[in-house]
Amino acid sequence: MYAYRRPEHPPADEVLAVSSDELRVAITFKGQGSDIGPTKFLPPLSLSSAQQFAPDPFHVDQAIYYLSQRGFKPTRRGKLTVSVRATKAQFEQTFGTQLEPVRLDPNETYAFRSLYYPPPGAPWSPPPELAALIDDAYIQWPHIYMASRKKPARSAVKRGPKARAMAGALPQAMTLAAPAPMPGVSADPVACNYFHLNVETDVPSLLNVSQVHQAGTTGKGVRVCMVDSGFAFSHPYFANRKYNTTVDLAPHVGNDASDTNGHGTGESANLLAVAPEITFTGIKVGDENDPDGSASMLEGFQQALLHNPQIISLSLAYDLRNQSDWTQLSELPNTYAPLEAEIQAAIAKGIIVVFSAGNGHFAFPGMMPNVISAGGVFVDQKGNMQASSYASAFHSKIYAGRSVPDFCGLVGMLPRAMYIMLPVPPQSGIDQEMSLPDNHNVSGDGTTVSDGWGVFSGTSAAAPQLAGVCALLLQKNPGLTPADVKSVLRRSARSVTAGAANPTSSDNNVGEPASADDTGAAGAGLVDALAAWKQV
Repeated sequence: MYAYRRPEHPPADEVLAVSSDELRVAITFKGQGSDIGPTKFLPPLSLSSAQQFAPDPFHVDQAIYYLSQRGFKPTRRGKLTVSVRATKAQFEQTFGTQLEPVRLDPNETYAFRSLYYPPPGAPWSPPPELAALIDDAYIQWPHIYMASRKKPARSAVKRGPKARAMAGALPQAMTLAAPAPMPGVSADPVACNYFHLNVETDVPSLLNVSQVHQAGTTGKGVRVCMVDSGFAFSHPYFANRKYNTTVDLAPHVGNDASDTNGHGTGESANLLAVAPEITFTGIKVGDENDPDGSASMLEGFQQALLHNPQIISLSLAYDLRNQSDWTQLSELPNTYAPLEAEIQAAIAKGIIVVFSAGNGHFAFPGMMPNVISAGGVFVDQKGNMQASSYASAFHSKIYAGRSVPDFCGLVGMLPRAMYIMLPVPPQSGIDQEMSLPDNHNVSGDGTTVSDGWGVFSGTSAAAPQLAGVCALLLQKNPGLTPADVKSVLRRSARSVTAGAANPTSSDNNVGEPASADDTGAAGAGLVDALAAWKQV
């Protein structure tokens, strides 16, 4: 059960408050006819090996019943895993362990801000009748939204361990009650007097999507799910464009019309600009009424699978680095084995899964070999291309031979990646954050705290852009497999040889340089939708 290198304990004289003792727990199972499950399988899961851990449905039913009798609340059932909720007391009693509050780095912002976890050396003694049914149980950590990234303080690393296990969401700023109109919010981007992109016109143009649209390919009929903070589609920008969108709620999340964070609303505009006639389902994982009750990434992914998607886009990640020196981890913490297994099972089924490569993170699941890992390229006003200094690029120590990213969408530069004007709920976390100077006194984006627009990007923008391009290819050729799509996008991408990636996505604080091969800062380069479309 000891899956992740824990953040430091609070000082003895500091009382660490945990606002909720509800835990998000992932249950894994032994494969049929096997004595082990995904958490006991030492190598990273491949598409084929993941299938070997398909559990006996009878054992899954028994485990769910057993846990339910002890107060656990099942939330979602995937192909290989089950998500449940439990209180601290229920978890401790059932699994014979002890949990302690975890200090999360105050310099980072989290999808949920506190949790309990077993300390090193804690007992682990599930009852034999439960141990016979399951592989293991792992408390799920908060995920990071891949839009903004606080500038890391390297000097802090030299002083001692940093609680950098995971980071998360933007500030919770308000609550929207219903899909009400947003008075005073413009349907069109607000004016800013510096170079930036218009999401509806510039993003399709620079990705060579416009000519694909002109040929009649707009993603029509392709089912795309996007898992994110929320989706406030009552914003006039979306309301005026009549997109085919719906929003579904991940477990324990309320209000499908609101997004107090703003991340999902803004980044979804990238996807819809590239593929405006897709059948879009947003899976909301943020809960403004109870941020500590927000859904886990696994719960959101399992919820997306219920909609029979052809593509799933996630601008979320975990940052897999050692706390002592910030170097990349060389083994996948078992906490993430359930998510790894569900992603591999989905891809094996034929679903294209797109993840952000990270904004200076060693991003998982973006480092998994079979996902599309979306990196960043910056194109200036003269059309010159360079690798985004904001986006991650690294060679995975967990998945041998895996270089991140695969190829790229459009992402801004350090320090704040202010690049694409995107619609967000007024006074949402991003609306406020991007309009104000950051902690390092870098100026805001020129918008106001309540105008419903923000200029931002990150690989959170790249992932839905690439998901939109995938939808265009599937409309033209519905028989394409995830491997087919990845291959055609790689070989048709425009090579980027200038610039370097975010230095915090390296062990030596030197950003991976761009190169003419497929393993540099921009991977295979900037996606060319028209060139790829012509090849399918």
